[in-house]
Amino acid sequence: MPRLGYPAAGNAPREREGEWAMTLQPSRLRTEYRENPIGIDVERPRLSWTVESSERGQFQRAYQVLVATSPEGLEPGSADLWDSGRVDSDTTAHIPYSGPLLPSRVRAWWAVRVWDRDNAPSDWSKPAFWEVGLLALTDWRADWISHPRLVPDEEIPEARELDGLVPAPLFRRAFTVRDGVARARLYATARGVYEPRLNGRQVGDQALAPGWTDYHRRIQVQTFDVTGLLQPGENILGAIVAPGWYAGYVGWGRYCRHYGQTPQVLMQLHIDYADGTSEVVATDEAWCCATGATRYADLLHGEYIDARQACIGWDGPDFGADGWLPVRCTRLTATPLVAEVAEPVRALEEITPVAITSPSPGVHLFDLGQNITGRARLRATGPAGTTVRLRYGEMLNPDGTLYTANLRSA
Repeated sequence: MPRLGYPAAGNAPREREGEWAMTLQPSRLRTEYRENPIGIDVERPRLSWTVESSERGQFQRAYQVLVATSPEGLEPGSADLWDSGRVDSDTTAHIPYSGPLLPSRVRAWWAVRVWDRDNAPSDWSKPAFWEVGLLALTDWRADWISHPRLVPDEEIPEARELDGLVPAPLFRRAFTVRDGVARARLYATARGVYEPRLNGRQVGDQALAPGWTDYHRRIQVQTFDVTGLLQPGENILGAIVAPGWYAGYVGWGRYCRHYGQTPQVLMQLHIDYADGTSEVVATDEAWCCATGATRYADLLHGEYIDARQACIGWDGPDFGADGWLPVRCTRLTATPLVAEVAEPVRALEEITPVAITSPSPGVHLFDLGQNITGRARLRATGPAGTTVRLRYGEMLNPDGTLYTANLRSA
């Protein structure tokens, strides 16, 4: 890639002590508030940057933005999508892209330079990009898929009492990949909460995706770069899904299925090869489903895992899916599928307990030293059928036991 060079002679940065000195430099380029986002659906995304200087009192007097279909095109006179030219403005946020509208799945590269208070231009910023997602419902070839016979586990008392506590279904599909993958994107969402899997690994680091929306009005779509997760030969795309806000318990009463009867997932994998060809793997009737160790997973009533029913390796190529059921397919409706606009829920740090106490035999309290939103990671061994119960709380009772009265019926 050619270097984004200094401005033309006569507008060069000032020279200090024998070195080129940039008095003001753009950095932290963001598109729709995010750095190098993929899968956005804003037709004219807003571009933002920050300016940095080692001098006090510096400010931006003007800017110029270049947008091109490749980083090599980010040179004045070569930008094939948009060249703003010099714009006299101190604005560094929400500059709308004003080039031609981009179709689905196209990537645009951009860079910016600025002029400082003394009208001296900066060097060009490092290139940034944004990538368009699936803009229209007609871009989707996928169907919503669900487990056809999802019923509570009658062996669990609370599942007999609350019929919305159903196992989390597992979905899988085998497909073949040729050599020479250049780019692969997974567009995915769920009616419920889901975790996509590819060749035995979680796709992304998000939790509780796609988040709570009014599912009758819009559903958020996540876009993942899965180029590095594919392998030549057989691959397995899968997902584990739970009712979440869609069909699980929400609110003060013991009510569930506010939006629908059963959790569903929608996924579409686009594979682009170096030779210019492409393939699509989408959720359809070729998928199969089962249930595994997660006998229920609910936002209010917790999660019940029976490790004896685990389907070890279900999301990898070396697994025989004997006995798995065909999925039920549901066609897309007119409900908008929109790009996720915020950073996802994800684990940000690991916290080690500051104290461990045992208020009674077999009960262990782990004090994290702070109130957090998080979840426990536990490794345990024991005879098959042994029960380990985890409870969460925010404070202790006077006798040192866990305070859970504020959880009410949850």
